[in-house]
Amino acid sequence: MPITSRDDELLKALALKVRVLSLSQIAAAWWVPTPAGQGNARRRLAVFIRAGLLLSAHFQVRPLPSLTAPVATWRPDTPPPNFGSVAWKLQSRWTSPPRRTTVYFVSGKGANQYGGRARGAIKREFQVTHDLGVAQLYLNLLRTDPDAAAQWVGEDVLRYSRRREKIPDAVLMAPNQRTPRLVIEFGGAYDVRRLRKFHRDCACRGLPYEIW
Repeated sequence: MPITSRDDELLKALALKVRVLSLSQIAAAWWVPTPAGQGNARRRLAVFIRAGLLLSAHFQVRPLPSLTAPVATWRPDTPPPNFGSVAWKLQSRWTSPPRRTTVYFVSGKGANQYGGRARGAIKREFQVTHDLGVAQLYLNLLRTDPDAAAQWVGEDVLRYSRRREKIPDAVLMAPNQRTPRLVIEFGGAYDVRRLRKFHRDCACRGLPYEIW
């Protein structure tokens, strides 16, 4: 099956960068965000599914909030964020009910083709909304700063190189470096306790972060 540059970028994203992508995310990133664009994307994705590279499933997921700017940022040697305020902003932004959503993820065969770690399964269905949020952050970065997006290392890849450490959603890390230049976390609806725990881990290691 011939693979175009667009196909290659999409498959690499699912094999190496993010766990899942929705049809609407894929169409907006690699086709156009219209019904026609989604139809074209769906047909191409069906080719990957028949080839055994991708899988799809339907889940009830919450529509994502606006992700135009981080809710909180922190750099070493600066005061910590106001965790109460951050938690309120994170929790109050979820106003729409879940919707049945088609998501796509890489198969074991597809992951092996690109050197990924995925094994073709959704481990935690209740985290699909969270994983789509992480995916949207990656897609936003891919659109606005492709060089930074190339440094994106996702949670599943990090897990194999960082034992007994808290694993964030993603980091930006230059090739051949072991210390991230930025930690990225999709805050979902985190409460104060979880935010403080996340901050302590980053602060102990001197890692700047963004919470979205």
